[in-house]
Amino acid sequence: MIHLDLSSILNLISTVAIVGALIFTALQVRQANLKRSDQAAVTVIQTAQSERWTHALDLISKLPENAQLSDIEGMGPEMASGLFDFGVRMETIGYMVCRRIVRLETVDDLIGGVTLVFWSRAKAWADQMRVQTGNPKFLEWCEWLASQITLPRARLGHEPAHIRHAHWRE
Repeated sequence: MIHLDLSSILNLISTVAIVGALIFTALQVRQANLKRSDQAAVTVIQTAQSERWTHALDLISKLPENAQLSDIEGMGPEMASGLFDFGVRMETIGYMVCRRIVRLETVDDLIGGVTLVFWSRAKAWADQMRVQTGNPKFLEWCEWLASQITLPRARLGHEPAHIRHAHWRE
């Protein structure tokens, strides 16, 4: 039989309290991280649902895949403006993914296809802007994000949400 004196009981209570506080803190940190991730996803959605974003996407989608500079210049100055506006917003999203503020999977689910459409049409223009402005970082996060989305899709394939989640039930 173990005999506990007052000192041992107080040490035991103190240890249990510390362990409990650590568990509580870990749960709070986890909850805060989930909330931050959810908020980041909302930010991506808000960015993607602006009127300017939609107008720019409509313009960009009229370009052929792997568009050349002549394709872009042939569409007039509004196309360059649309590419720039769309690209600036994508830069922020790409940076958020790189910094792990929002998960790549979330961005891929929400706007992965749009990202790939944009980059396939904007790459030649972005390369020209890098040379023209002397800024090799122009749309760097767009290019990075497109490549990050492409890698797992090439490795694992990619099904549209309506197929991938066909058996989802509330």
